[in-house]
Amino acid sequence: MKDKVKGLAAGLLIGTLITGSAAYAAGSSTKIEVAFQSVKYMFDGVQKTAPDNAIVYKGQMYAPVKFIAESAGKGFSYDSKNHTAWIGKKEGAFKYLTDISYARVNAKYESLIDFNQNYQRQKITIADNTYQKGISFAYYSYDTLGKQPSIEYNLNGKYKKLTGFVGIDDYTKNSTGSVTYRFIGDDNELLTVENVRGGDNPKQVTVDVTGVLKLKIEVEFVSEDYQDIFAAFAEPKLFQ
Repeated sequence: MKDKVKGLAAGLLIGTLITGSAAYAAGSSTKIEVAFQSVKYMFDGVQKTAPDNAIVYKGQMYAPVKFIAESAGKGFSYDSKNHTAWIGKKEGAFKYLTDISYARVNAKYESLIDFNQNYQRQKITIADNTYQKGISFAYYSYDTLGKQPSIEYNLNGKYKKLTGFVGIDDYTKNSTGSVTYRFIGDDNELLTVENVRGGDNPKQVTVDVTGVLKLKIEVEFVSEDYQDIFAAFAEPKLFQ
């Protein structure tokens, strides 16, 4: 009854589990009631044993994230300085494109380009993959002049690589239209991804932006059936 949980976050328990049946939520003084349970873990039909019992709180199970990751065949590390848990591939230092100011938007209506959500204020989702970060481009059937919006960023030669995923947001996955993505650096076409359609899995892109001063991301909508299309560039990361 006297022990405390200091690392309860994101639905996973990082660190060693404690004993007892009461704990304090991280960052607050609210006492919570938890139960410790011995859980059988099956990974693709193979049983594995966790180093500690699981914690159950409000019907949710909290287990050691390192054990879960490694048992699933993924590497795990925790960056305590940046409060970031890495499961699987650990990348170098990066900055989200959406976290820096854009230089200009080229669109009939500025509101048709949005950040970290689609035009309907929902999380960007491509083929059931939901993303916290991204740039959304909306095309409406009545807007015959808005088929080729773009957004520009002043990179000023500071970065070497841009990565992310392109696709059509699930909100308009049944559209018969398609989208072409163009990544243009200082008026030179760096990468083109053509004929992206609703329901397609997100396509991973890697763009060499070494020495690029100004980056333009251009989206061309192809729609003949007067249907709305939401395109998205998800998880856009810049690496130095």
